[in-house]
Parts: sequence; structure tokens; C-alpha cells
Amino acid sequence: MNPTTNSDRSPTRTTTQTMLTRFGWTLWALVPVGVLAYHFGPGQSAYRASLAAELVAKADRAQQDAMTMQDLAYEAHLAAVRARAEAFGKDDAELVARVKLANDAEDAAYAKAAEAWKSTAAILGEAQELVADDSGLAPKEIRLARARALVRTGDIAAGAGDLEALLETLSEDAPTAASPRDSALALETREELATAYYYGARLMRMAGKPASEWREVSSLARQNFRYLAEEARAAGADAETIANHEKNGELVLDLEQSSVEGLFLKPKPKDCPNGQCNGLGKKPGQGKRPGKGDKPSKGAGMDGDIGDGW
Repeated sequence: MNPTTNSDRSPTRTTTQTMLTRFGWTLWALVPVGVLAYHFGPGQSAYRASLAAELVAKADRAQQDAMTMQDLAYEAHLAAVRARAEAFGKDDAELVARVKLANDAEDAAYAKAAEAWKSTAAILGEAQELVADDSGLAPKEIRLARARALVRTGDIAAGAGDLEALLETLSEDAPTAASPRDSALALETREELATAYYYGARLMRMAGKPASEWREVSSLARQNFRYLAEEARAAGADAETIANHEKNGELVLDLEQSSVEGLFLKPKPKDCPNGQCNGLGKKPGQGKRPGKGDKPSKGAGMDGDIGDGW
């Protein structure tokens, strides 16, 4: 992959062409956590609505902490990538020692970020229970926000499973003759699901999982991005939105074609967690559509130039 460098998280996908922005899983993707209180209407009892609103506000604060930890983890990740690149192809004990220190620092930083995301998910889980009987959008939006947080803890299998189930629920509501297109929430859920599968396939490859398992997961990512591109085109979306989804599908293909060693020398997406993604690749996803290891101390087999990051 040779995406353009961008160290900032953009809330929209309007100007940049970076991988992070294309996937759209930064502040923009997490906005519902901060605005969910707006959806608690008169249908809720005063007590439950008050508790739910307090939990949403608490989750928003926890999310901000988690994003700060994620930023620090990403900085440690980039430092580790630079160390691995410097040691690439060299039999230098000092460089190897630096790589080990950088790898350890990276793992420790991602562990802290994962704990912060777990706190966010736990709070959102409490809020989800309080609004379970609400027939409006609030329960679904909380469910989506919680699934996103789960993915970022590194428990991608659980997060993806929740996203699949939510997508199934949403698919029961829309496309009709009068409204043939998916809802905005359904499309957002599918994009987050595709994102989760991309993260999972990448981590599975780096953890040395069997090709039959990680290719199953990367295929799900590719199928969902293709579906999003087709839906955007059919809905008359702008050219940039369509191109973003198509580019994401190409990036999944690039993941499949890169060497494992090369992946250790390429920065990963900013919100991608660490982990081995246990539980993914065991069985196919349940959505009705589309269609309706260890880090090396020095590199080997690098494909192409080392990019500056996503």
C-alpha cells in the first residue's frame, strides 16, 4: 500500500485522501456517542432517561480518554515501525535491541488503549440495557457505538458479531419500493463492519493465522466495501464517496498480496488495535448482504518502499 500521509483524524471524508479518512473510523464515526442524549425523548421514563443520559455523557468522556490513549499507542507504533525499518536487512545487535525496546513500548501502549476502550464499551453496555425497550434510534446508535469500542479493544470477533446482528436488524426495516436504499445508519454500520474485518484480517496475517482463515475475513471486508460502493453509486452519491469505497476494496486486495514481513514495516491504520483476533475466520459472517505473531527484530522480504503512515 502507498496511501498518502496524514497524522490527523478528520471528522468527515471531504478533503483528504488518506487511508484513515477513507475508512472513516475516527471522530466522525464515533460522533453518536457524544450526541445520543438528544434522542432520549418523552417515551422514556424520567428516571431511566436521566440515567441513560448520564451514562452516555460518561461514555463520551471515557471515549475521549480512549482516543488519547489510541493516539499515544499509534505514536509508539510508528516509532516501532521506524526502528524495524532501520534494522531491516542488517545484522546489528544494537539495532536489534532498539527494535525489541520499541516493540515492547508499542505493545504496552496498545494495552493501555485497549483498557480505555473496554471502559467505554462497558459504560455503553449499561446504557444499552436502559434503552432496550425504546423503539427509536437511540438503542441502535448505542449498540453501534459499543460495537465500535469493542473492535478497538482488540476483541474484533465480538465487535464484528454485534455489527452483523445490528445490520440484520436494520435490514428488516428498510429497503422497500418507496425507499429502496439502505438507511444512513445501516450504511454506517456496514462500513464499520468492513473496517472491523479489514483490521481483523491484517492482524490475523501478522499473527501467523492460517491463510484459509484470514482470507475468509479479508474477503468479507472486500465484499462489504464493494457493496458500499455500489449502494453509493445507485444512490447518486458524490464521486469522492464512491471512489473512497472502491479504494478501500483495493486496499484489502493489497493486504492480501503483501508479504507478512512487509506488513511489519508498514504503519497500520490509526484506530487499528493490537491482538490476534481469535474467533475470526472460524465461520462465515451472518449478514444477509452483500449479495442482497511475534514482531520481527529485523525485517525481511519487504515489498516496495516503506510508507510514511496512514
